[in-house]
Amino acid sequence: MSANSGVFVGVNAGVPITTPSCSGILKDFSSVLPKTGFGFAASVDLGCNQAISDKHGLRYYVEYIYNQSFGSRKGVTIKPPTSGVIKSDTKADIINQLATFNVDYYFNFVDSFGMYFGVGVGYAFFKSKWTFSSSDSSSVVSGKAKGGLAVPVNVGFMFNVNPNNSIILSAKIPLINYEYKTSIAQLQQSGSAKLTTYIVQIGYSHKF
Repeated sequence: MSANSGVFVGVNAGVPITTPSCSGILKDFSSVLPKTGFGFAASVDLGCNQAISDKHGLRYYVEYIYNQSFGSRKGVTIKPPTSGVIKSDTKADIINQLATFNVDYYFNFVDSFGMYFGVGVGYAFFKSKWTFSSSDSSSVVSGKAKGGLAVPVNVGFMFNVNPNNSIILSAKIPLINYEYKTSIAQLQQSGSAKLTTYIVQIGYSHKF
């Protein structure tokens, strides 16, 4: 961002890092659930920056992020409640859509380089699917898209090419972990997974 006030629009791409913390029936399968998932993220943002001085100011903007994380775990031995010990390979596919309103404080160390930090408030949509495969069977645990409150912390660095164009390296750190509830129909039991998604992106911002 340059020091001058103005409206800006940005596009970003990066990597989400998703980790689950399971309870209920999903906890019984935690030994085969992937511990971490990586994938892709893309986002757009629109807002304005308000200069307080030549060095610092505030950014107000709305942002929409679509990201999808994939994870896998192979050859782990488990003992489900209704059967004996088996070998199972697991694949996870977690879709997350995040829409937030954000307020950041930025500071330019020099005209060409600065940093920012702030907080966002909005809504997160999750859709999760876990596929369990063994030598003689395969089953899928999934559910409908669900959502809840999202409160991420925003941090980043700004490389100002000129007063109107910037390259931004950013990260979103969730303050609230969304609890995704689902059930396994075959076992007639329910469980939940608290999903934590960190998002790191690089993007381009243009100020009008």
